[in-house]
Amino acid sequence: MQRYGPELRLECPKDGLVINSIKFASFGTPSGTCGSYSHGECSSTQALSVVQEACIGVSSCSMPMSSNYFGKPCTGVTKSLTVEAACL
Repeated sequence: MQRYGPELRLECPKDGLVINSIKFASFGTPSGTCGSYSHGECSSTQALSVVQEACIGVSSCSMPMSSNYFGKPCTGVTKSLTVEAACL
């Protein structure tokens, strides 16, 4: 399947590790830095569960950064996807 547009790709840094938790996921207008991200005024309520389902238990995962996956939390706003994951 060919994909168009930006894509989220998470990958553990070493062989043998798997993504064991998604500490934060927001599709909309998140802000902050690693370890202290926060949701903005525009934030999809399903982003965390979508990323958890696709990524927990595997060494890498990818998905389109699209409202088809994450919903449409607001209109007329440029959205970004921020994810913080941990590997074990």
